[in-house]
This record gives sequence, structure tokens and C-alpha cells, in this order.
Amino acid sequence: MMDTLRTKENQPVNNGADDNYLFFSSLELIDYFVNNLADKDIRTQTKRILEMARVFMRKKDFKLEDIYSVLIMVKNIGLGSQIDEVFSLYFKEGNYPIRVFIQIADLESTADVELEFSAYRGQKKYINNGKLFLSEGPFSQGVIIENYYHGSAIQPFSSLDQRLIEGDFKQAVRQCLENLKNTLESAGSSLNQIYSFMVYLKDLNALPEVEEIVGQYISNQSEILQDAIKIEQFKGNHNIEIACSAYLC
Repeated sequence: MMDTLRTKENQPVNNGADDNYLFFSSLELIDYFVNNLADKDIRTQTKRILEMARVFMRKKDFKLEDIYSVLIMVKNIGLGSQIDEVFSLYFKEGNYPIRVFIQIADLESTADVELEFSAYRGQKKYINNGKLFLSEGPFSQGVIIENYYHGSAIQPFSSLDQRLIEGDFKQAVRQCLENLKNTLESAGSSLNQIYSFMVYLKDLNALPEVEEIVGQYISNQSEILQDAIKIEQFKGNHNIEIACSAYLC
């Protein structure tokens, strides 16, 4: 199974190994359509990228609603609400793609936003359980495809009152893992079914603390494909988010 949430350094290219999957990025679209977005505002840039994605996907017998995962990278996360507005126009509530939304100033594109897409041409079940945590934006908490679960990045918010865990970094990691545990169990999986684990951090020096806490929750940590990405800012004043893919039980 191919991973959902890919980094810029590891963006997969659809090679026909499974014709029901399609992976591509806004960089590829801009090159494909010879379209310069640098002089547009971020709302227009996002619209143009999604319109190019629609045309590109149609040529490959896919539809825009086949997109189930988006990695959103921006130079200024303060403009994130404008990107949210555009996604609300292009995708239906209840079927929003899962996502990771991060600020990285050093983007490869001259545009202010880069998007990396994962699409699947087949049945998908989106997870949107407000009892676990509220999705602040047009995205789903998770999606089930075949016998696999893929999730949006989990934030260190209390599921009881949506309070952000601040100050105590280890407690923030625990809260992320508690939220991840609850989300996985609601989808019919568990922490020990995880096969791909991505940590997004403002400070990579904190990674040993993350690994220490993760080891208290996941017994087969050494068997999981793990990676950590340094980011500048999230859509919120926190220092860590965690995303994963897992097998269903």
C-alpha cells in the first residue's frame, strides 16, 4: 500500500503499479500547464491549482472528488483561512480530504502555496466524529480505503473541551497520541496497527522526547515506517502534530 501523506522529498509519482491511485503535486501541474501563479493572491493561486488538478485528473480518468489526502504547505499560515474558503467550494462537507497544513517558507515553487495530492478511484469512507475532536476547517479526521486507515495530522487539543495543551511538551505529545488512539479505534484500528508514522515538529531537537512517549503507547515502534519533518508554524500555537496510516483490525 502506498502512503498517503508525502513530503516534498518523497513525493511519489503514479507509475501504473495500481491504476486506482494517482499521486501528483501543484509543482507538476504548474509545469504541465506552464502556468505562473506568483503574481496572484493566495486564494486565486489555490483556485487555479484545483482547476488545473481537475483537468489533469480528467485526462487520467479521475475526478476531483477522488482526492482523499492533501498536504498543504504555505509561506504564511496566517492566510490559511483563504485556502479553507477555496477548499469548501471544491469539496463536499462530509467528504473533505484528510490533510496536513503547515508553514514552510522555503517552498520550491514561486507561488505562496504548494499542494501535494493523493487520489483513489474507488470507495472511500470518511471519518468525521465530533465527539473525538472538532475539525477546524474543511478536512476529515480520517479516511478508510480498502483495509487501510489514513488520518489527518492530529493536534494536541483536549477532546473534552478543545483546549490546547501548552507549556508541557511531553503532555502535548501524550495528548496527540490519546487523540490518535481514539480516532483509530473509532475507525476499527489501533495504535499497534500503524505502519506509517509522521511527526511534524517546530524543533527537531525535541524528537527524542517524542520517541520516548511514543514508545509508551506503541509496542512495535521499531517496525513502523517513521519520519519527522521540521516546520515553521501550524494553524495554531502548538509545537507538534502527528499523522499516521494503519491497517484495520
